Amino acid sequence: MSFLNPLGALIAAGITVPLLVSLYFLKLRRKPLKVPSTLLWQRAVQDLQVNAPFQRIRNSLLLWVQLLLLALLLVVWARPAREAVVTTGERVVLVLDRSGSMNAADGPGGQTRLEQAKAAALELVDGLGGSAGAMVVSFAQRAATVQALTSDKALLRRAIADVQPSDQRSGLEPALAVAQQLVAAGGDAADADAAGLEVYVFSDGRVHREEADTPALSGASLRFVRMGRADTANLGLVQCSARRDPEDPTKVRVFAALSNSGTQAAKVNLTLTRDGQVAQTRAVTVPGAVAGGGAVGEAGVTFELRIAGGAAVEVFHDRPDVLAADDRARLVVLPARRLRVLLVSPGGPSQVYVQQALSAAGALVVRPVSPEVFEAMDPATLAQGGGAAGDEGFDIVVFDRYSPKAEPRVASLSFAAAPPVAGLEVVPAAEKESSGPLERVLTWKRDHPLMSYVVLDDVALQRPGRLVVPPAATVLAVGAGGPLMAEVRGPTGLRHVSVSFAVLESRWPHHWSFQVFMVNALETLGLSEQVGAGEAALAYRTGESASVPAPGSTDAEGQAVRYVGAGAASGSAVSGTVRQGRAALSAFERVGTYQAAEPGARGAYDRLAVNLLDPLESDLRAADTLDVAASAPVAVAAGGALARQELWSWFAWAALAVLLIEGWLYTRRMRV
Repeated sequence: MSFLNPLGALIAAGITVPLLVSLYFLKLRRKPLKVPSTLLWQRAVQDLQVNAPFQRIRNSLLLWVQLLLLALLLVVWARPAREAVVTTGERVVLVLDRSGSMNAADGPGGQTRLEQAKAAALELVDGLGGSAGAMVVSFAQRAATVQALTSDKALLRRAIADVQPSDQRSGLEPALAVAQQLVAAGGDAADADAAGLEVYVFSDGRVHREEADTPALSGASLRFVRMGRADTANLGLVQCSARRDPEDPTKVRVFAALSNSGTQAAKVNLTLTRDGQVAQTRAVTVPGAVAGGGAVGEAGVTFELRIAGGAAVEVFHDRPDVLAADDRARLVVLPARRLRVLLVSPGGPSQVYVQQALSAAGALVVRPVSPEVFEAMDPATLAQGGGAAGDEGFDIVVFDRYSPKAEPRVASLSFAAAPPVAGLEVVPAAEKESSGPLERVLTWKRDHPLMSYVVLDDVALQRPGRLVVPPAATVLAVGAGGPLMAEVRGPTGLRHVSVSFAVLESRWPHHWSFQVFMVNALETLGLSEQVGAGEAALAYRTGESASVPAPGSTDAEGQAVRYVGAGAASGSAVSGTVRQGRAALSAFERVGTYQAAEPGARGAYDRLAVNLLDPLESDLRAADTLDVAASAPVAVAAGGALARQELWSWFAWAALAVLLIEGWLYTRRMRV
């Protein structure tokens, strides 16, 4: 709070306060009169004690009330004011960031940034004109309209209060897309309507930029109201993973990385627990960040321990800071096992080649079946652990020259075939192409886990055909006629890889890269979709959605699946419905461990570990400007639109109330 007329108020105080106090020091000497008795004149007796000037001042309630009244009047004269976010637009969009970094409690009195943002948004609502309308939008990884456009301030205040914190990463583009819809709502007059549109983003500026450009809010004004401080230090876990030693699967290596956004190096103890018991503790020094908003400091630690079965592993540091969500990371270590593969093939030399390659890639079981046997199998027994005794389950199914009638309930690899996924189709080579020249692979996606260390430039193809793929597919290899290899996800989220040509219609089986590809396929597809190649633990990040298997012993189709958060995620829950043997859960909002509502039914999926693990969210240095696309024709004002809001009227009303009290005390005192 500041004062617009402080000098005048100080001069007035220097004159009026001494005069008021002197009235209690100096009293007029009264004329002496003879009276029969002063017994009934107790007040007069008291007055006689102060008739002489410069007597010791007495403690008087009336004096203190008068001083308070004078102080309030002087404050009114000084014209107190404060800086507040104001708006002059007829339509206002309040965009509140509720991502993980907004939970940092670096505000006055330990307020979080989200709490400060909600308070600033409420101030703006209070400053809206009578005809102005506003809407409330919240965003983290996704955006949501909390309150549609309205001029009802009570609804706006309630909507702002209803915005709940999350531990998800932040993405500004979806929130601005909502504002863009408000601009487009004007139809042909959208550009004219946008001239009165003001978009206020209440955030700390730690937002992720998506590949798409920020929506162009033509004619609208975009203002950034910054929350948090630019010097807030934080130490957080930004990476945590576990891998089993390929030579000794019982040996697990847990890697954890810490980031430090403070300018000073931090010495901390990093502790690893196994099923709640402390296993190891390491001292680590994390260097400080580069001053002036430069790169954060980072340090990594690797733990080694032996875990033959499954276990819940947690890593945490012991340094207190303002953000708790990144102080711990959790992993659910999966039991050591080798993969079980179901090979569906009509037989012949091609089946032999594929079966031998799968065995050489490390598969525990490779069970070949004919297409007729496969179609007669119960789909519930296909998934791992789905059989009555758990011995008929498979981690991956490989199709050799056969396309199934329905999407399998596990990940799949197909040669000259494709599962029935919308938009995916194998177009075989024409008969006249069989005698043509051999073709080669033109390019392939070298950075994809399936193609890691795979070399295809010297692989000749006789009848490669081509693939027709949906827009969301990942093309892994391309030939002269089009895509040769692609990865798609089915309706249940399972991964399926299709190769357009048969194994023996190329020289690939005789090339060393074929065996490398089969190893990659087993490691990438055979494990769950959430666990990458070589990973030994099951873990998710906030904002992700888990796909969990349904219990195989019962017909769970259409059954509801629910997980309840424990620990840091207490009070949170995610749910989904079983479709084709799996349930896609809703996105995780908070970090922590989530327990299945019916434990024991899903094996390794009975508990799900959810972490933040986001370097940008752990970097709590509030940005000076909002990172938006340079092509967006909007004005970005760091700090928002601030104006002085005078507060003297509140002090004037308080002075009036004190004046009434003073009058009552004075008249009461004058009674004899």
